[in-house]
This record gives sequence, C-alpha cells and structure tokens, in this order.
Amino acid sequence: MISQELFGLDLALPSFPVLKSIRAIGMSDSADYAEPLAAKFSYRNTFYHKEPVFDIVNAPESENGRYDFVIASEVFEHVAPPVEIAFQNAFRILKPHGLFFFTVPYSLEAQGKEHFPDLFDCGIAQLRTGHVMVNRGRDGRLEIFDNLVFHGGPGETLETRVFSEDELRKQFKNAGFPELEIYSSRSERFGIVHSENWSLPMTARKQPFVFDRGSATEFMEQRGHMLKTMESLQARIAEYDEWADRVRNKMSEHDRQLLDRTQWALELDEQLKEKTAWAMMLEKDVAHHLELAKRFQGEAEERTEWALSLQREVDALRAGLARIRRSPWTRAGRALRLVKE
Repeated sequence: MISQELFGLDLALPSFPVLKSIRAIGMSDSADYAEPLAAKFSYRNTFYHKEPVFDIVNAPESENGRYDFVIASEVFEHVAPPVEIAFQNAFRILKPHGLFFFTVPYSLEAQGKEHFPDLFDCGIAQLRTGHVMVNRGRDGRLEIFDNLVFHGGPGETLETRVFSEDELRKQFKNAGFPELEIYSSRSERFGIVHSENWSLPMTARKQPFVFDRGSATEFMEQRGHMLKTMESLQARIAEYDEWADRVRNKMSEHDRQLLDRTQWALELDEQLKEKTAWAMMLEKDVAHHLELAKRFQGEAEERTEWALSLQREVDALRAGLARIRRSPWTRAGRALRLVKE
C-alpha cells in the first residue's frame, strides 16, 4: 500500500528510495517492516504500553499536521471507546496530503459490535474460572464482563469491538477522510493472496499524496546520485565486457592449443601402443634367445667336459708312450733298429 500510494509502483521495501523528509508514525508495528521503514523515512514506531509511548486516543496537539502517513495495523479494535476519537486524531495528526494505512478484523454485517460501550474506570482480574473485567461507568454504575477475548492469548491485548465494513466507511468519512480504498487485489509477486473478501487492508486519504519541495529535492538528489552510480556501473560493465572479450579470446586460443595437444597426445598414445607391442615382441625374442643361450651353454659345458676327458686320455696315452720310450726294451729295440723313432 505504501509503495502504491507514494510511488505508484509495486516495490518491495528494500527498493524504496531514502526520503528522510517524509515523516511517519506507526502504532505497535511489526519489526519486519518497522525497521526497514525507519531506514527509508523519518519513521517512528510507537507503543501503548512501553517507550516510545503514543496513545492515538490522547494524541497531543503538538502532533497536529505533522505526518505524511500513519500506520495502524490491528490496533483500533483494542482502543478504548469512543473509537471515533481515534479516527479523528488520526486525521488531525496527518498533513493535508497525508495517508492513513489501516487494518483491523471486520465483518460484512450491517453493524459492528461494541463490547464495552460505557468503559470508563476499569480493571481486569483473573479468577479460577478465567478473566473478568470490572468497570465503573461515568454514572457510577458497576459492571462485570466475562468471556473476554484477548488477541495473542489470555491477559494480553483485549478486544473491545468488532467492526463492520460499513461502520468503518462511516468512521473514516465522519473523521474527515474524503477517500477510502480497500485493497482487495492480489499480488502473488509479493505473496499477497486474499482468501476472503473481509478484513482487507485500507488506505484513507485526506488528499492524493504529493511530494513536498523537500521530498522532491531529496528525491532528485538521490536520482542524481543514482545516475552517477549507473554511469560508474556502466563504465565498469564496459571494462568488464572488454576484459571478458580478452578472456574469451584467450580461452579460444587455449581451446585451440588444447585441441592440438589432445591430437598430439592421441598420436603419441598410438605410437606408444605400437612401441609397446614392439617391446613385447622384443621381450619374447630376448626370452627365446636367452633360452637358446642357456641350451648352448649347457652343450658347451658338456663338450668342455668331453674335451677335458679326452685331454686326460691323451695325456695318459702320452705318459704311457713316454714310459714305453724310456723303457730298456725300447732302447734295445732302437739299438737293434727294431723300433722306429
């Protein structure tokens, strides 16, 4: 709602421009959006029971015409009667173009229900059977109410009424708001899906929102800063594109080199396979020749042994021949020329 009313766009809170000239106040807002709002605007979240305290039923005169927008989410069903004062004060503290962002549980019945219309001097007590409220009216009459409804659990936030849609329209109109919009449209992009056609969020307008001079100046300053940032980003993008082109060229060259080296590796692998096959054949040949060599060595050893044996026989024959030659008979035979030399 804030995005649509201020900027005419669907924006998430982090995308809001920072406009500290826009003043706003919230009433017990959730930190989920209170903290981002405080970062974007001069926004102050308040509470009824703790600091910073703000009571919409007793808004001081110093708050008159001070705020560009006011947020009351699930608050007005708890304020003390008469609730008309709360609507009037919301109108009073807004600037002429101010916006009132508003949610409460409400029905589509013709009339709402005021639980404690004469609430004046009251207190809540806890009995064994549950909580009760004791009220002394302005006329001094004493009232006791049971079956109390608390939002958030027993003893927390007391429900003082249930609105109807028609009653809310009358309350806004009587407070002075000429325009009221009920947001019934869906926005799946932001997770907004209404399953029912009641208890929908509302925006009450004093006038259509316009940026004042301070906000416009702040917005233009941010726009100028944003344009400079965009120029800087564009320059960086151009540098990145140039760098990316160089990287792509290098990658293309690397791809070519990788392709060449892959082809070379495949060829080398093929050569390695061929040489491995050749080496295996050579290894088989070497083993064959080693086997032959062992066989030849065995034969050589046998022949060597035979030669040695033959040599021993020859030596023995020679020794015998020498003995025969030296014997007397042989000398006698030579002398008689019966033995040849």
